[in-house]
Amino acid sequence: MKAYRNILAIGLSILSLGITTRSSFARDVEYKDSEVSVYVAPGEPTQIRFPGTIAGGFKKKSSSLNLDRKGTDLIVFGQESLSDAGEAIIVRLEDGRSFSMRVHRASKASPRDDMVKVDDVKGAMVKAGADDEEEPAYKEKQSDYAPPTQVSGLMREMMLNAEFGKTSISGYRVSETHKGEIVLNDGTINAKVDKIYVGPTMWGYV
Repeated sequence: MKAYRNILAIGLSILSLGITTRSSFARDVEYKDSEVSVYVAPGEPTQIRFPGTIAGGFKKKSSSLNLDRKGTDLIVFGQESLSDAGEAIIVRLEDGRSFSMRVHRASKASPRDDMVKVDDVKGAMVKAGADDEEEPAYKEKQSDYAPPTQVSGLMREMMLNAEFGKTSISGYRVSETHKGEIVLNDGTINAKVDKIYVGPTMWGYV
């Protein structure tokens, strides 16, 4: 009878372990220029692996997320204050590619992600094509103003776009994915994202 109880206890332990293992899982997602949903549980880490080394990114000032990056991996810790609507982040790689993610609170219908591996087949093909292009004989035209690859030049270009009707900045793409999101609200200033200019080495926020 004692041996039977021991076997039963072992069986229940294995069953419990199986239930715990199924509560989180790893999955692969293909990035298609739209937000990727990631599900986290407060106080528990979720690992997101990108197809390149992470250079930086963007999250709102009063964020409910703690982020830690190393190489190609981003570790996300959600706090109890994470809303049901989730929170958006942008991750930028060293090669200039960027990824828009929305971190949600996990639920029974959407269990916590243990690991999410992000694939970017389209972006890799575009980057490969750009690398194959012949370098021009010059990098920047001579001008009385700083080029958009410098901070002052990018600021000037963004002012022309925001106030004087210019529609593009050479070498930058425009993203309105996070339009309307609050980045600063201190009682005096209420600042919201209008658009983001994404370049190979700098980002500009209007």
